[in-house]
Amino acid sequence: MWIWQQPEWPRGRLDTSTLLGTLNATLATVGPLVSQGADLKTDQRLRLEATLLGEEIGASARLSGISLERGAIRTALHQALGLADEGEVRPVPPVVETFVDVTLEAVRTAFLPLGEAQLLEWHRRLAPQLPRSAGLVVGEWRDAPFEEVSGRYGLKRLRYRAPGDDRAAVSAELKTFFARLKEEEPGLDGVGHLQALKLHAHWLALSPLALGNGLIGRLLLARWLTRAEGIMALQAEGELSALPDLEMLEAYAWRRQALSPVLVDAQGEWQALRETCFGRPPAPRSSLDAGLPSGEPEVPPGDLAPWMRWWLLRLREGARHGQAHFSRVRRAERLWLEHARTPLNARQRELVLTLLERDDEAGVARSDYRDLVATSDPTAARDLADLTAKGVLESTGVGRGTRYRLAALGGSG
Repeated sequence: MWIWQQPEWPRGRLDTSTLLGTLNATLATVGPLVSQGADLKTDQRLRLEATLLGEEIGASARLSGISLERGAIRTALHQALGLADEGEVRPVPPVVETFVDVTLEAVRTAFLPLGEAQLLEWHRRLAPQLPRSAGLVVGEWRDAPFEEVSGRYGLKRLRYRAPGDDRAAVSAELKTFFARLKEEEPGLDGVGHLQALKLHAHWLALSPLALGNGLIGRLLLARWLTRAEGIMALQAEGELSALPDLEMLEAYAWRRQALSPVLVDAQGEWQALRETCFGRPPAPRSSLDAGLPSGEPEVPPGDLAPWMRWWLLRLREGARHGQAHFSRVRRAERLWLEHARTPLNARQRELVLTLLERDDEAGVARSDYRDLVATSDPTAARDLADLTAKGVLESTGVGRGTRYRLAALGGSG
């Protein structure tokens, strides 16, 4: 039995009262992101968003089996957002430009109506980059059954079968989805994060594309969360009886956290969650099984409480990660001001940018730096010694165990 074979489809069964504790804890973690974002200057906000979107794009692509180079993502985002890139300006591969452009569109249009044409356009641009896309029609709704299968070489296992075996049936399902979208996209009434997660569950259970449903689903979730958190920011500024005009809303359509990096480390849990909520096929039975229990789950699929609880916890993780990025943006601004007249070559700037973007407490070894900037060992040694002498880096350890991290900034405590 599948979720769409239950009488509650497509909304599923959900008692939100069982989620109040988890929801309140998540909102308490997300809330500071919203309030801190209001205090950032425009350039600070854009740099923060570039960092968060860079992580989101890289991890989301990785979840779909695509490897995008981190520096190229950063360069493309800085160019798209009009930011000066302190590192080496390098050519950006077309696939990176595509991912960046589509992601920014999804976020920046969070408060605009979303229709089929826009969704299919995103799919037309992204789907050709996906593994095993050859021979499949992109930019159109599927015209055949959709089955998610794992395993290989005679050991394949059906994990999920979506509703609709042809385009007419899928279109009928999509009509319901888009009607629901108009009513339930995060707004002033209701809890935006819950609305976003329910719509996300509907999209994935429907899986209306031949491939790339997860990738497009992550774009949609980023859009809905942007909308939910933008509305939180608006509400924090005062009482609202209606959303303001689109020109004002544009200032609130930006990402405050990256969620996909959290999902990379939770793929096993994610598969189990889908089977719990969306259903699974019955186990194969033989004549020897006669008289034994059927093996069907006691609770039929369609209960979305586990789905919502799991995603709220992932949102909390993403928000905590976002908090760290807020402090890094301010740290980056202080660092570039303090070293505005410090001469650095392109390789050294690349290292500083990399350390600013991640948890730099661990630092890097000389071999890490050598591989990062693709240089020789003697050159790496000279660059790191120069950065240390100039007070940009500090070193710990000795010999091959020496590691380099950003030095404490003046007045940073």
